[in-house]
Amino acid sequence: MIDEPEQLEIDPNADVIDGPGSDVPDQIPKVDRMLVPLLAQSEVMAIMPRSIEEAQRYANGLCLSGIVPDAFREGGKRDGLPNAPLVMMGILKAMEIGVPPQTGLAGLLPINGRFAVWGDLAAALAHRTGQVAKQQVTELGAANHDPGKPIGEWPDAYGIRVMYWRTDQEDPYVGEFTVRDAKRAGLWNNARKQPWVLYPKRMLYNRARAFALRDGFADGLHGLTIADEVMDYMPEPPSERGGSERTKLLMDERPEEAEVADETEA
Repeated sequence: MIDEPEQLEIDPNADVIDGPGSDVPDQIPKVDRMLVPLLAQSEVMAIMPRSIEEAQRYANGLCLSGIVPDAFREGGKRDGLPNAPLVMMGILKAMEIGVPPQTGLAGLLPINGRFAVWGDLAAALAHRTGQVAKQQVTELGAANHDPGKPIGEWPDAYGIRVMYWRTDQEDPYVGEFTVRDAKRAGLWNNARKQPWVLYPKRMLYNRARAFALRDGFADGLHGLTIADEVMDYMPEPPSERGGSERTKLLMDERPEEAEVADETEA
């Protein structure tokens, strides 16, 4: 019959463990197991590549996951494959202007061989300089404006004025854009420019804000153009020319008349 081994009595509070028997030393030093502390960060930290190789790995990961804006896909289309080299350049440009990679990809637009920045990121870059003392937005010609009317009947004098004050300057930087300006640029009541039909007031604001930001905060924008402006004077792809039926209805224009107008312009 095999004798059962003696059971060790262990006192968890003792500095040493006593154990009789030839195979067990008289005293076994107690080993303290260190637990890794959980640290709470004061702010969210982004992963920032430190080399071209790391930027390439980051870009490849985004492309494989499909988390890539349409502008960084082949042909600039939603169903296009992610363009890994372009995504990497976007990551590098984002780091150059001091924003996290994925924030930069969402706020940058590659167009005409260079990057432009969307208006919301442009405003964020301006505020990050710490030089924005005050901002003011004013409607122009609002007294004679009825927002319920079709945009074709909005008065030419209606528009938006955006003013930014820098902390080191008394006079503001002023940007204005009116219906008259939009008509002169071929944007107003234009079925080919759907955002201007769907959100006319917001588009007037975007253009006015872009002027003020570019004039007053070129240092914060790092010389980048505003994508909202660039998109307005870019020609539309042939498949999008003429606009949608919904856009034409919002313009209070009969589709048949719009088609005749497009054929005449062609």
